[in-house]
Amino acid sequence: MAFPDEQLNLYERDGAVMIDSPFTVEELDKAEAAWDRLQASGDPAYEDPDYVDVVQHPFFEEVAKKVLRSDSVHLWWGVQPHNRPPREGQFNSPSDQWKNGCHTDIQATWEDFQAIPRRMRAELWFWVNEVPENRGAMRILPGSHRPIMEYWGRVLTKEHKSMLPRVHGLRPDPPERAPAYPEYVPDLLDKPWLEHEPVPAVARRGQILILCSSGLHSAWQNEDSVPRKAMGTSWIATGVPGGMPKVQCDAVKGFFPHLRKKLRPERAHIVPEDFDWLVESDYEPKWPELFIEQ
Repeated sequence: MAFPDEQLNLYERDGAVMIDSPFTVEELDKAEAAWDRLQASGDPAYEDPDYVDVVQHPFFEEVAKKVLRSDSVHLWWGVQPHNRPPREGQFNSPSDQWKNGCHTDIQATWEDFQAIPRRMRAELWFWVNEVPENRGAMRILPGSHRPIMEYWGRVLTKEHKSMLPRVHGLRPDPPERAPAYPEYVPDLLDKPWLEHEPVPAVARRGQILILCSSGLHSAWQNEDSVPRKAMGTSWIATGVPGGMPKVQCDAVKGFFPHLRKKLRPERAHIVPEDFDWLVESDYEPKWPELFIEQ
């Protein structure tokens, strides 16, 4: 079993859950060494065999199958090392960090989330070093995914719902430079989103954060002396289309064929041979339902 049903229930309730992985200390050491090499060189992740071995580990696929309620899944996005380096200079207050950073990544409805297979992206953040609160631990607002997705289900047109799920970053209070501006996430609870206190996603080395990024979350400043090291992958059920801005579509089309060639033959199926599942969904034209006055 990929992980207990109780943890899946927490994911569905909170939009995030931290699970254990089967990686040994030796395997984690190899993964972290690969992370360090790629971070230093800037080479594509598929160039490092030890990094590829992490991506093709069957555990990630099994977790994604359970999250997505599907017997068949494949990669959607994300195999590069993710770094949260120590911050230099003065640290912003927690309230300022939340105000400036909180956002959603995936736009989908609650109906999409409840579907079988789930019409959603399964996002798996694999931590190759410890993630204490002060090491830039991601902040998450538990449960915010549900009212936000229910809202999209109420206001989006039938045509636009048919284009979900899609990567479409939205904020409660977007600056004019934000790609989606003036689209935003409206306040839906008794208290404004920016007045809530998010929860740090602390983790032990080797744990995996399963995240539904339709909920509000934020990057955080690293007050430690060492970087936070993550390997991120995201998955989608076979047969479910996924939308992304053109720049991300182009990146996937350029990256996936190289990665597929590096996988062992029995694991090559996790990277699709074609891109009939991939839909270009950019920040233009705007959807009027996303910036109506409340």
